[in-house]
Amino acid sequence: MAKMLVRMKALMVLTGIFFMLYFGLQPLTEMVEKKPLVSYPKEVVFVNTSECHIAGPLKSAAFKCAIEPINKMRCRKKQLTIAVTKGGNNFLVTQNVAKDLHCKYWLRSARDLKNDKYLEEGHFDLESKSSKEIKMGTGQQIVRIKCLDKFNETKYHDVQYFLPPPDPDLKPEKNLGKLSVMVLGIDSISHMHFYRYFPFVKGFLLNLPHTKFYGYSRVGLDAYANLMPLLSGLSANEVDPELSANEEAFLWQNFKLGGYSTAYGEDNAQGILTHKNGEWGSPRQPIDFDLTPVMMEIDNHTRYSIDLKEMIHCTAGRTYQEVFKDFILKLIPHMQESPFFSFFWQSQGVQEYYEYGGHLDLTYMLLLKKLLDSNVLNNTLILLMSDHGLRAGTYRMSFQGMKEESQPLMVAIYPEWLKEKYPLAMENFEKNAHSLITPYDLHDTLMDVLSLDLLQDASIESRMKSYPAKKMPRGISLFLPIPEHRNCDLAHIPSLFCFCRDLTEVPTDDGLVLRCSRFLVESINKLIKPFEKCHPLKLQMVLQAHFLDFGEESFVYELRLRVRTSPGNGIFEATVRLSDVLLLTSPISRVNNYLSQSYCVSDPGLKLFCSCI
Repeated sequence: MAKMLVRMKALMVLTGIFFMLYFGLQPLTEMVEKKPLVSYPKEVVFVNTSECHIAGPLKSAAFKCAIEPINKMRCRKKQLTIAVTKGGNNFLVTQNVAKDLHCKYWLRSARDLKNDKYLEEGHFDLESKSSKEIKMGTGQQIVRIKCLDKFNETKYHDVQYFLPPPDPDLKPEKNLGKLSVMVLGIDSISHMHFYRYFPFVKGFLLNLPHTKFYGYSRVGLDAYANLMPLLSGLSANEVDPELSANEEAFLWQNFKLGGYSTAYGEDNAQGILTHKNGEWGSPRQPIDFDLTPVMMEIDNHTRYSIDLKEMIHCTAGRTYQEVFKDFILKLIPHMQESPFFSFFWQSQGVQEYYEYGGHLDLTYMLLLKKLLDSNVLNNTLILLMSDHGLRAGTYRMSFQGMKEESQPLMVAIYPEWLKEKYPLAMENFEKNAHSLITPYDLHDTLMDVLSLDLLQDASIESRMKSYPAKKMPRGISLFLPIPEHRNCDLAHIPSLFCFCRDLTEVPTDDGLVLRCSRFLVESINKLIKPFEKCHPLKLQMVLQAHFLDFGEESFVYELRLRVRTSPGNGIFEATVRLSDVLLLTSPISRVNNYLSQSYCVSDPGLKLFCSCI
């Protein structure tokens, strides 16, 4: 009994101590855990002018992940050779040889895009667990290697590319009065997609002078339609007729004439800068360093896919992305030697998988770090950018995904001295961060870079005074202030890509909505009518309809529509203007994948609409 009383007293004492500590420390705990007076923003303001307000949530819309894990996609085959240049000579260096192999190689020049003939063919043997150096030649070269075992089974098939560093004996005159330009593009990345999936790059940018252009908008459906205005100052429809008459239409030629070396590379053999008939849209000869012949050789001989959709490719033990990245790294010594205009574009993976962006984050951070460490960033304007957001898939089908498609990434990275030397121009540049801008503006901006004297304060002040008050030009240099009253029409942004205007949802069974939807499908049928192998389409269902608000004083009425058609279950979007006659005011966008339904046509523009008979 005495023991029980002792235990009860001890329990009461402990209980008293507990309450004393709890209530005694509670005020201190509340003080430590005091909530911040300013809560974190839930959305980002992209554009905020008198004519346009665009904002977006930080949190992504719900979406279905890819069937296969993105982070587990790896090239399945071995990498037995690397390309090395030393002493002015090119060598294939073998590694990880597991068994005796007999190899054949085919050598060709990397400077000749049209010539399919090989310069040289040869043989060599590899012994198990040994290394070897095979001398190839000099200069820019492409070599394809195929190795067989004693049973004549292919064990290795790959393409290597030699890009030697500059000759140390030939010291070019460094023109310190020029600013190099690098377009570093990632396809299908919206600004908010970048915000969510690129924490390493975002963190690295905090240590660099840069400006994020939140109001950057697309002006066309695909990469070609959005990059032609950047490269030429012309729309995609205006470019083709100009090519034969004006050989200086593209930035490569402009910068070449300005004393710059030039480079072009994509992680794809069928690049974005192609005509609809498959021919190259940009003149190739002026480009000093071109990855295209390398990617074509790989695509024709050594390509294999590693994803179920067969959209991500490898050669031997490397992805196309790694070949592309290696090309940029090999160019760094050349960028250190002379002024450079380079255009790089990555599209594999990011076009198909929303989560793939996170797979690239560390790669691009390390690339920027390499450019910083090599002092390239000290004399280069880099446009880290995209062409549009994700164009198809489950995320694109959400309302938020629909908006983000028209809000591509655009970040400018520049040296600190640019702000010190051209204060007024750079003040305008940074103030345009939340203005409504387009690829046409980027073209005019880069043309200003060609003549840096145009950025002097006196020149900028003179240009600002003589600015046209009534007729606004299609492209405006970002070194000048973008007018406050600029809207989508003045910026030449089609209605389908413009989110300055409020959208009001309309019932999909409304009579006017159904009439406009049938008109949209009829417009598609007119496009495919000359092709007998394509099924005429029928309206299956109206999925969404929104009324575009042009303001109380406007007599313009437009509907933004999303419809599903049959056969093929194609989902299309467009805007239709209501007047005496119905009128399409935008291109027609397909927002779901057509896969192999369009096998009977080769034109990429028609593949969107054709369901083959």
